[in-house]
Amino acid sequence: MKQSSQPSQITARIFAPGIISTGMFERDGALSPDGQKFYFTLRYERGMAGIAYSRKVDGEWGEPRIALFSGKFYDIEPVFHPDGNRLFFVSDRPVHDTDSTRDFNIWYVTSTTEGWSEPTSLGLPVNGEGNEFYPSFTRDGSLYFTAELEHTHGGEDLYVCEYNGSRYLPPRNLGDSINTGKDEYNSFIAPDGSFIIYTSEGMGPGLGGGDLYIAFRDEKGGWSKAVNMGKSVNSSAFEFCPSLSPDGQYLFFTSQRKAPQIKQKPMNYPRLKAFQNKPENGNGDIYRIHTRVIDSLK
Repeated sequence: MKQSSQPSQITARIFAPGIISTGMFERDGALSPDGQKFYFTLRYERGMAGIAYSRKVDGEWGEPRIALFSGKFYDIEPVFHPDGNRLFFVSDRPVHDTDSTRDFNIWYVTSTTEGWSEPTSLGLPVNGEGNEFYPSFTRDGSLYFTAELEHTHGGEDLYVCEYNGSRYLPPRNLGDSINTGKDEYNSFIAPDGSFIIYTSEGMGPGLGGGDLYIAFRDEKGGWSKAVNMGKSVNSSAFEFCPSLSPDGQYLFFTSQRKAPQIKQKPMNYPRLKAFQNKPENGNGDIYRIHTRVIDSLK
């Protein structure tokens, strides 16, 4: 693999500290096609999470709000469809009035003149009897996601439902270059399908609690063996939930890393309180890094 000649110049930084990335648990960043809204997941109590968004005003990110279609169920993992008019997400909300399963399915809302429509379940063949997580799309509409189906390599695997122009085809496992005997999840596919970034628990010890890996499309249309994205992205903590900015310039991801000051001794109450109210306290924060880090791994 080609290595960057100056990897130290590619640095991951907290995205919108104190506004979007705070002392709470934030994950799953999705920047709107026009770059003016940022949607993300805010986990606000055990077993509950909602889709929040921030709007850019005069070049600055504003106070986040919970999206009107969210806030009642466990809603996570927003992503924009390539058409720019639909926002997809994952929810445990009931599919119909008598649905008591509370499994996770992929849903979407459509942009209207009055805001977002009521959520619609994507349905078969994508949503099945089990859980489906973390949708992402190529430009042709093909949908990549996480699931644990009968033909899994082990635990959760990554799948694609190709889009033929009118409907989705049945799920297809991405194979053993991507999936292992352990869990793989939270993948983001490049819009042109040239690479995929995801978290793997079966690719080796990595750098810590969970790392992001990347695999590139080969000349035959298959996948190269996934490689660890390295210290520019990963830490000794847990990294997950990758996405790209619409212009392809930045990679967003979530990390549960802690700031070095927590190691200061002695720890007193004011310092501990201040630490808990800021990013990098071990809860999830959203980071951004230039996609040169991807070029360095080709």
